[in-house]
Amino acid sequence: MSLKSANLQRARAAKNDEFYTQYDDVRKECDLYRSHFFNKIIYCNCDNADSAFVKYFTELKAAGQIRDVWFSGGRGGDDFRGCASIAKLQQADIVVTNPPFSLFREFIDLLIQYDKKFLIIGNMNAIAYKQTFHLIRTGRVHTGYTYPKAFMQPTGELKKFGNICWFTNIAVTRKNKMCIPHNQYSGHESCYPKYDNADAINVNKVKEIPTDYTGVMGVPITFLLNHDSDKFEILGMDKDFTTNHSGVKLNNKPLYRRIFIRNRHTVAANDDRLLKIAA
Repeated sequence: MSLKSANLQRARAAKNDEFYTQYDDVRKECDLYRSHFFNKIIYCNCDNADSAFVKYFTELKAAGQIRDVWFSGGRGGDDFRGCASIAKLQQADIVVTNPPFSLFREFIDLLIQYDKKFLIIGNMNAIAYKQTFHLIRTGRVHTGYTYPKAFMQPTGELKKFGNICWFTNIAVTRKNKMCIPHNQYSGHESCYPKYDNADAINVNKVKEIPTDYTGVMGVPITFLLNHDSDKFEILGMDKDFTTNHSGVKLNNKPLYRRIFIRNRHTVAANDDRLLKIAA
């Protein structure tokens, strides 16, 4: 691809990424981190003065809750990758913004590179990105509390989404951790077929995870929205386990991305029984 074509594609992607977060969505999520924001410099590096993020944190500054709010970006503003923006990034304490979805990988890599605390909006599909998934699997990043559903476009119209969430490396206290479902694999094996190209069973919905299965299970990526690491072990993405290193298939039909997990409680219980038998 020529440099001209690559620049044109990036320009089109940037134009299509102009979705502005609504104030109520910012407030609902950010209010839950007020103690973490206290006396900190908040940097909204994909925002201009009119953004909901800047308005929210300007109010906190006026109330003496944060030290300052900085912003750069938005239409006509500095690119978050530019020298001026990175200089601010290095001095700021926490980044809070809605980065362009098409540049999410680049954006989160930059935050990790400069070891910054952050609270950002992204598409749930970003969970499957190699770097993001590694950060989530190792407990360095997790999803937030709420899920924005609609964003304002430059035309003033609302665009609705069903797959948007917050990502953060700030401590999150789950009020409602995922409860282990009460489904059984034994006696319902036909409901949990094995993949054509992986030694694991398919689980179509998180609420259908069987409690008595000791092997590997493939679950939807939405599993991570309320993942409880005490109950389930995340093993990897589906392509890490398939025989052809691609997505999983059932009856020769490709399925949407799956995360492979194992039930910690069931495995531990079986291990205990085996130890007693051996003794």
